[in-house]
Amino acid sequence: MEEKLWRFRPVTGPPEGIRAYYNRVYSGNGMGESDRFYEWILDLLAPSVGEMLADVCCGSGGLVRIASRRGIQCAGIDVSDRALRKARSVTPAGRFSTAYGEALPWKDGSFRYLTSLGSLEHYLDPLGGVREMARVLAPGGVCLVMVPNSFYSGDIWRVVRTGVGPDHHQDPQRFATSQEWKALLEEGGLQVTQILRYNKFKWWKSLLPFNLSYCFIYLCAPAVKP
Repeated sequence: MEEKLWRFRPVTGPPEGIRAYYNRVYSGNGMGESDRFYEWILDLLAPSVGEMLADVCCGSGGLVRIASRRGIQCAGIDVSDRALRKARSVTPAGRFSTAYGEALPWKDGSFRYLTSLGSLEHYLDPLGGVREMARVLAPGGVCLVMVPNSFYSGDIWRVVRTGVGPDHHQDPQRFATSQEWKALLEEGGLQVTQILRYNKFKWWKSLLPFNLSYCFIYLCAPAVKP
């Protein structure tokens, strides 16, 4: 287990620096995925109308906005005050809080549905972040986590051409294999039930091996305690 988790060791540094960085990012165009992506994520989770969903590191609230349209009650946290300002402007009904993923502001077992989309790899302490998600996930709940692959086909080709490895232009950043991410999630108290690939909806990428995908999506349940 230790061999698979070495790349997730905590990064020493003031968390305030992370907040300042993302406030700069969201003072401009920010970041996020397409509406098509968020619709797909919600289809995978399949929450019913009126149920509660939490989006950890929600950014400017793209997923929360789409989920609210479906009649799903939503809460979101992010380190960036500027991101949450944008989120509140497009989804006034959302319940947004400024917080770090390693210290979620919710009670144990608060949510039946929880998402973390492309953020865990930037935590100072990823394992601590997974433990927090497991803590606030209700018994019988579903957690969906998206994280990047260290052997994405596009990055391999980039290395061949330039000698430069993967870079998502955020700091800190981590990349790992499907089984390394799985080991982290299970160490943190989640039980991985399914692993899917995400290749930005490029159909031809499905012809490539699963382990060369752009990102992996993990559907998880709370781990069964002995």
